[in-house]
Amino acid sequence: MSAYNKVMFVDDEEGVRTSWDRMLSDYGFDVTTAEDGTKAVRELRDHPVDVVVSDLKMPGLDGIQLLEWIHARRPDTRFILLTGYGNEEVEQRVRELGAFEYLNKPISPETLAAVVTAAMHLNPQQVLTAAPAVETVEAEEVEAEATVEAAPEPEPVVRKSRLRAAFEILGGLIVAPLLGLAFVMFLPVIGFGALFWMLGETVWDAFKPATT
Repeated sequence: MSAYNKVMFVDDEEGVRTSWDRMLSDYGFDVTTAEDGTKAVRELRDHPVDVVVSDLKMPGLDGIQLLEWIHARRPDTRFILLTGYGNEEVEQRVRELGAFEYLNKPISPETLAAVVTAAMHLNPQQVLTAAPAVETVEAEEVEAEATVEAAPEPEPVVRKSRLRAAFEILGGLIVAPLLGLAFVMFLPVIGFGALFWMLGETVWDAFKPATT
């Protein structure tokens, strides 16, 4: 378990230090910062922390030199290298020096917070299985969010207002009798027309000249 619940973030860019200080603090860590490896060593001599998260390239002592000092003087302090300029040689060196984890930028606050938490509560032998699990969970969450975003939105349901429905019903009540009345009025005309047409056909058949 953690002895101090403290994290030191080391980076030569003030904006980066401020951002990570705020984000890690939001996750409940007691965060201190240092602008390079030299100042980090001065602070660590009198104020030990549980975890140091450090950039690689810095003026004064760089990330690897800071790790070498921690490995020799503060072996109980977990070290996480966070860099955008690493390579296989750098990774191999920091792992040989006992670094808890090697992370490439960019990285999400959730992932770094999970790795820092693991560094505080797990022993070094467990990190190789713990860190990939963090990435897997994050990938599954991103995939689930993408699925939700890709799902089509349901078509909106058009609801008639009560006033509009009342007018439609009233209109139906008025128009229906008028249609019925028109049908009654024009039915005799239609009937007589059909009768005269049939009589005309009969008379024509009776008086038309016979064909040879």
